[in-house]
Amino acid sequence: MRRTIIVLACAMIAPLAFAQTRTTKTQQATTTEPATTEMTTSPNAVGTVVSFTPGEKVVVPSSSIVVQSSPDAKPMTYVLGRKVRYVDKDGRAINPSLIRGGTRVQLEFDRAGAVKRVVVVERE
Repeated sequence: MRRTIIVLACAMIAPLAFAQTRTTKTQQATTTEPATTEMTTSPNAVGTVVSFTPGEKVVVPSSSIVVQSSPDAKPMTYVLGRKVRYVDKDGRAINPSLIRGGTRVQLEFDRAGAVKRVVVVERE
């Protein structure tokens, strides 16, 4: 009987003796590669207009402007917001049809990352 009690006591204590005292968490890092058409949320982007067609209704997803920051960089496509303001470098409103390929512009973005203001820095 004594032997049975000792065996049962050891069987009950054994899991506590081999229990893990510290927990560790591992985290797996994942990386994604950017698409060729990126949208930046930096405060300003300056570049030369490659293509822009104002006034046309685009069904999917919305209107855009393609700007190239330097001659050796790839052109970037930026999504235009719902209410975009087109101004010259002095802040006066201009007609968007004056913006053509080769025009230097500065883009300003809203919190969602869409273009909210296009400033014409230099015309072609």
